[in-house]
Amino acid sequence: PGIPTRRESACLASSREAHRKTCRLEVGGTCPARGWAGGSRVSYLVSGWAVGCAYTGCVSSTGSSVFRERARYEADRYGSDSWVFVRELLQNARDAGAKTVHFETARTTGGERITCRDDGSGMSFAHARQYLFTLYASSKKNRSKTAGRFGIGFWSVLRFSPHTIIVRSRPADGDGWQVRLDGELERVVREKATMNVGTEVVLERPVKETNLEEQVRRAVLRDAPFLSRRGRGNRPLEVRIDGRPVRAEPELPPPSLSFHRRGLRGAVGLGAEPRVEIFAHGLRVRDAAGLDELLLGEGRKGPPLPSATDGLAPRVIIDSRDLSVLMARGDAREDRALRRLVAIGHRELGRLVRAELDRFARPSFGTRVAEGLRDLWTAAWARWVLVGCAAILLLVGVGWFGIDLWSGGSATSIGPIVPRRGSAPASALPVPYQGLDRVYRGPTVESLERVAPPVDLHYRPMEERPFIAALLITGLAADGSPVAGDAIRTRRYDGRSCVEGCVEIEVGIDTDLRLLPLPVPTGHLVDAGSVRLDGMPMPVVELATGQPAVRFETPDAGRLRYRTGPGSIAESRVGIGWPELPAELQDLAREIEILPRAGRALVAADSVGRRVVYDTSPVTAARYREARKNDQGIFHRSLSIGAGDCDVQNSLVAAILVSSGVPARLAVGWLGVDGRVQPGLHAWVEFLGEDGVWRVVDASIPVGREDRQMAELPVASSPAPVSRVGWGWMPMIVVALFLSVGLAVLLRRRPWRRRFHVGSDTDVPDLLRGAAMRPGAFARIRPLFTRRVVPLLGRTPISLAKAHSESLRGRLCRGSRLARLAVQAAAGGGVVIDADCSAGRAVAEALGAVDLDRWQEIFDRSWSDDLTARVEGAFGSSGQPCRLSVAKGVGQEMMVLDGGLLGLGTDGCWSVVDAEGDLWRTACRLAQRQPAKAALWLADSVVRRIGVPHEARGRCLASLAMDALVERAGGVS
Repeated sequence: PGIPTRRESACLASSREAHRKTCRLEVGGTCPARGWAGGSRVSYLVSGWAVGCAYTGCVSSTGSSVFRERARYEADRYGSDSWVFVRELLQNARDAGAKTVHFETARTTGGERITCRDDGSGMSFAHARQYLFTLYASSKKNRSKTAGRFGIGFWSVLRFSPHTIIVRSRPADGDGWQVRLDGELERVVREKATMNVGTEVVLERPVKETNLEEQVRRAVLRDAPFLSRRGRGNRPLEVRIDGRPVRAEPELPPPSLSFHRRGLRGAVGLGAEPRVEIFAHGLRVRDAAGLDELLLGEGRKGPPLPSATDGLAPRVIIDSRDLSVLMARGDAREDRALRRLVAIGHRELGRLVRAELDRFARPSFGTRVAEGLRDLWTAAWARWVLVGCAAILLLVGVGWFGIDLWSGGSATSIGPIVPRRGSAPASALPVPYQGLDRVYRGPTVESLERVAPPVDLHYRPMEERPFIAALLITGLAADGSPVAGDAIRTRRYDGRSCVEGCVEIEVGIDTDLRLLPLPVPTGHLVDAGSVRLDGMPMPVVELATGQPAVRFETPDAGRLRYRTGPGSIAESRVGIGWPELPAELQDLAREIEILPRAGRALVAADSVGRRVVYDTSPVTAARYREARKNDQGIFHRSLSIGAGDCDVQNSLVAAILVSSGVPARLAVGWLGVDGRVQPGLHAWVEFLGEDGVWRVVDASIPVGREDRQMAELPVASSPAPVSRVGWGWMPMIVVALFLSVGLAVLLRRRPWRRRFHVGSDTDVPDLLRGAAMRPGAFARIRPLFTRRVVPLLGRTPISLAKAHSESLRGRLCRGSRLARLAVQAAAGGGVVIDADCSAGRAVAEALGAVDLDRWQEIFDRSWSDDLTARVEGAFGSSGQPCRLSVAKGVGQEMMVLDGGLLGLGTDGCWSVVDAEGDLWRTACRLAQRQPAKAALWLADSVVRRIGVPHEARGRCLASLAMDALVERAGGVS
């Protein structure tokens, strides 16, 4: 009702031409020109005119009231905001092709005035009479790239409550005109106007606002902050308020990602408050707390997102020209375009989160491939491409298989070319192993890069990822040169035959050394009887450093094969030959002596990694050369520079461990991946565990075992040509056509242009905190929950999803590396988040992990007495062991720690009673007169608090109850 049809509009136009003077179409009225009776209500403001004279409104009271009522109804649909007309005027100027829009504010006598002037195409009076001054009539319905199309936007000026409305306009091919209306729309006067091409709207009203300029500025920045020109891509529409430009860009504070493509632009970011804003042609149409909340027609899978939380939350701004806006212009239609924008928002937000996670922990090659394939599969065009490729490959396979059968299967296999004994390898092949004694001169930033050729070394099984040591250093001189002991003195090697977990190593050698050290995985021993050079047995001896070596009488070359396996040694032959540690590291070595050997190694590596960061830049190398010229000691120059290579870092770790009583040595060698070693040397520390097995600790986190990537070694090959005939060529032609079409489609697609704005180092911890506390906001970003980004003590990091699962099971705790309780829980297999890492602290706080540092602090100041010892003894004899102690400042009557869940052992149940609480005070007063009754009363409180099963409570309290009865009876049992 109230929307004119084409027939009604045509009838009224004919009636106007017939009467020339006045025309009215009322509810139930008739059109005398066509003889048509109208039953719908149609509202027109300009209802009469005279040719060649001043225009005078001849609207009857009935006609003006109908129009005024309908216009105010449509203005009220915009809501309570009285400044919404600013957006509508900007939208009209933009659709008219304007380059610049000027707003001017002024105070008049007893009132205030706002003027909006644009340099668009302007309107003729006939056009304005047909569309601007008529409700529900729009000239933009069939025009592309326009934002308006309903014919009601102009009348939002009524929300401003003006007493005078003036509209001026001039088209490029016509004269200017002006129409003056009163606020009640009862009087309309047309006048001539002299002006430039464009349109101007003036609104006057009594004084209400103290700062008109600021109100207009707020309206522009809120509803049209980055309005663009019509048909000019993303070229901005210049908006000025009292001569000052007003403009914003679809960008967000770091960390954020800005993206742009034809017809679409936006930004995603991470902020304190979740917010999603959708724009059409630069005009705001919808906002929400989350992307999925934009699709109100779909059932929500969960409650709406809260407005505030700790940590970071998604923020999204998207501007599209493909959205279909609703008539009130405050919302967008839920159609395919809106659903596409929601999908784009999720995708770009996932890209930003992955980029932030990559800065924190670089994923492996396999992880990146899996995530990339998952992203491709989410795109519809990519799914079709993958399905088509699979079909084409299947067709090719069938075709080639048929030809092979027809041709007798004469295809020649391709394999690697192995160099013959003594021959020089090709430039693309690894070089023979010749030992590292001559090339390694001690820890410097340049050394490992200078002596890092690819080595011809292979091993099986390929799934193993060993640290293969080729040089062991048991001490350093003050200047940093290695002190490896007597290189000539040897002894019999006590190897053993490998039965389980064996690694078979094959290495090409070309050496003139009498003693060639064998590369051996850390923690393994060589099976001396398996060492063969081109099939001939070789004698194996042990060097002063404990490393096995092969003895040669003359220079030799060939393929050396041997087998290693895990094993322990009877005694350590590692000497103490390290320079004196600086004072701060000496203190560290003394502090960690109370920890087990594995804990000492972990704390030493972490401390060195914090003091000496991994850096091999030319600037750092030059600083080391200068320090060496000044005769500065190796350890002092490492700490003073604060950066270094892997051998610089790990030599410090080895010296700290030796100083704390742990046999340790610096190992130089290679990292093995997929059956071969990486082309580059690496240094780590081997320390001897309590079980006599050499273990690895590595302070060089950026190049550690978990983050290294395998570089493919080039393999020379000589394929034999195979003739293919018949219809076997047809699949190749189909593949070529398919690829050509796909390439053409991809080239026609306008590429995405993205720009990352990197945030601070605290962004990733805040992101993890926000995801842990509100997983629904990041539900579609799988890498955030599957990446191993939560650091643990003594174990590889776990994912956020795993941490959440362990938290639900009550097994998640946190602690620092210097807390004995945390180190004990980590050694016992507990899930202990590293509290020294900001990311670990964020996740632990969000998931409510048990704070072992606080428990350690409470245990250190707690005490026991006869009463607690009596209760502990009763629990232990009943098969429910529980440690009971008393401490001040606990914060509650009793705290209970279930150590069995946290990896502290099956008897790791601790209860701490607050010495200042009513529970302990009552027990103490009762113990002065009746100690047995006090023990029973305290034990009953403990079993209820720690959750002892009901059937086991009787066993725990039986002996104490008997003692209390005897005490009550006066000592007679």
